[in-house]
Amino acid sequence: MIWHAVVWSLWRARNDRIFNNLTHDVEEVVEEVKVLSWRWGLSRLHTTACLYYEWQWDPKVCLLR
Repeated sequence: MIWHAVVWSLWRARNDRIFNNLTHDVEEVVEEVKVLSWRWGLSRLHTTACLYYEWQWDPKVCLLR
């Protein structure tokens, strides 16, 4: 799931660069990966909810719940 969020975020940043002439900082893309993977995790994993700050701190703990 995290790998898919990385690829998706890079793909979107690439398309923004090519088609919209927008550039993204590395920090922006990394933050987008974190938020996107957290949101996907909430919707797909059938476990207890993990707060966003927990996900940022250590996603492994959230995935192992």
